[in-house]
Amino acid sequence: MNNALVSMTRPGAEAAVGLHYATVTGRSDKWYFLGAADIGRAQRADSCLVEPDCGDTVLVCAGGGNAPAYILAVLARAERDSAVLALPGGVALNTDHGKLTVSGRQLEMAATESLTLHAPKLGVAALLGELKFGSLETSAQQVQARFGAVSLMARALNSTVGRLVQRAKNSLRWIEGLDETRAGRVRAQVEGRHEVRAGHATLIAEGQVKIDGTKIDLG
Repeated sequence: MNNALVSMTRPGAEAAVGLHYATVTGRSDKWYFLGAADIGRAQRADSCLVEPDCGDTVLVCAGGGNAPAYILAVLARAERDSAVLALPGGVALNTDHGKLTVSGRQLEMAATESLTLHAPKLGVAALLGELKFGSLETSAQQVQARFGAVSLMARALNSTVGRLVQRAKNSLRWIEGLDETRAGRVRAQVEGRHEVRAGHATLIAEGQVKIDGTKIDLG
């Protein structure tokens, strides 16, 4: 690549001020080192959003006297598949072989009508999450969830399932009002002791009542 210095000063402008082509050879903090005869280093101008990298061809504005030189634009990228769009406030958009990364202290998206995401795969990771909806509707073919602890509070809960299977080491329920079960058939199988205590107990059967045991104590 030709790194020769090419001056593009305007007619009537000061001879010490001009625009030049240069190649970036290195960087130290805010300074970019250039492969140009008369310009050793330059800073990136606020108008130059694409962050220069080594090997890039840039447009440099060189001031007269002790004024620093500024990189106005990146004309040609050495690595065409990646770039960093640096914005004021520490916000950056990074592209790397088709991958886009947006980085910043806080990121907020606001839409006046709707926001839609489409992707074959979606991943979200955070130390703390919060979702608020006025109304929420979800649908999925299959759901697998793993939680350390779950707390659920609802004014009313209605569920309709084709088959319900639950497994637990211990199950405890506290019901202040009515606990009613309606089923076609009910079967309880207990390996150890089955105990029922009530202030009043009533057992009503329209057909046969059968009690079978090695020993039966009544009263």
